[in-house]
Amino acid sequence: MVDKKDIEKLIVQNKKSTLKNHWNDAFFCNTTKYSGEIKPNELLIWRSSHFLRGAYPIFRLTFDQNGKLNGIKTEKNPYYKLQKKISIMLLIVFDLILIFTTEFKPAVFGIIGISLLGFFFYLLFFNVTKYETKILTDELKEAIEKIEKENKPEFENIPKMELKKENIKEWTFTKILTRILLYPFCVFILWICIDGFLDEGMTLHRIIGIIIALTYIVVDILMVIGKNKKLQLTQYKKNC
Repeated sequence: MVDKKDIEKLIVQNKKSTLKNHWNDAFFCNTTKYSGEIKPNELLIWRSSHFLRGAYPIFRLTFDQNGKLNGIKTEKNPYYKLQKKISIMLLIVFDLILIFTTEFKPAVFGIIGISLLGFFFYLLFFNVTKYETKILTDELKEAIEKIEKENKPEFENIPKMELKKENIKEWTFTKILTRILLYPFCVFILWICIDGFLDEGMTLHRIIGIIIALTYIVVDILMVIGKNKKLQLTQYKKNC
């Protein structure tokens, strides 16, 4: 097993896991390998990556009495927890604005529309978070494995241990069905919002509709492209 003092060398920025620090890392897209907090019997390690700004996980590494690694857990950082609460509050505020500023029937349709868009955006964000967290987890495991092999040169002649990686398939039946339903829905939302711009001018709910619809389409396409590139790179390394 790897010693705590060896893993501490991975931490480039030693700082506490506070809301302020995670806010800065999220805002400036910190990709330092790694930021972290050193405690007597555990290490907190994190970094953001690609789409993950404030939604990156914290890796909590625990050690036994001899300072040997005995477990790795992931948890949400304080900024991400706050971000989720704010998102829910904003959704409630938008619904209340519709209730008190429009007639009953338009308000009901508006609330349903905003709720659906919020739900679809949550699904997208959940999938992005899951995908990026898996990459960061594998990356950390590879870094720890490298340290272990450097400390034990006798392992050099042993074939490199391959991490057990879960293939995240982008074209399962569920994801295909989801895209068949959501892509036309997003295009429909875009058409309604843009048409409304031309006829009645700019309004808050139209801006929100355009942002959410475009975000889902663009981010989903970038995820698929990024996944394909990563797959091609892995195949190239295996062939070499």
